[in-house]
Amino acid sequence: MATKPQHISITALLGFLLAECIISHSAMGQAVSAQQSLPTSRTAQVQPLSLPHLYWHFLIHLNHLDTKATELTAQGKDGSALHEALQKKSGLSDVDFASVRTASIRLAAKLDDLNAQAAAIRTSGSPLSSDQLEQLRVLMDQRQTAINFEIAYLKQNLSPDKIKAFEAFLAQFYSPSNAITSPPLANKSSVPAAVQK
Repeated sequence: MATKPQHISITALLGFLLAECIISHSAMGQAVSAQQSLPTSRTAQVQPLSLPHLYWHFLIHLNHLDTKATELTAQGKDGSALHEALQKKSGLSDVDFASVRTASIRLAAKLDDLNAQAAAIRTSGSPLSSDQLEQLRVLMDQRQTAINFEIAYLKQNLSPDKIKAFEAFLAQFYSPSNAITSPPLANKSSVPAAVQK
């Protein structure tokens, strides 16, 4: 039963993030419908994400893994692999990565609060009024401010060389070439004859 609330909160978070991305693209004059945002072929162009967007995803991902590692440890299991995974990949020392963890904890707490406020607005009525949409935009601005604050914090606590290496790692880690895509649906003619029935 303990996993049910976590599933709901992760689903709510993902829904909020998707809504934010759609609103963000619309606000930039790049209206994207749900159908258009999904690639329909292998030739679909994937746009690179901004550095603040990469920081945001990484810090939230790190907090999620650290939370899961803590839960495993509380259950008497070894959560060290989850706890250490992103630090090893980033190549940062324990001291340097401590700053990244601090930023991750703060950002996750701030975004949890903003997500709760956004969820309350979204569930207050449908369709959303212009005032409610404006409230969501204000929350998005607050989210961006929180992300920028943590980036500035990291830039104060890591040397310029380490920031440069960390940002290169983020760009590589979230590169479209590292994305896991599902294989195209097989039609009968593309399946080997021995498998066709």
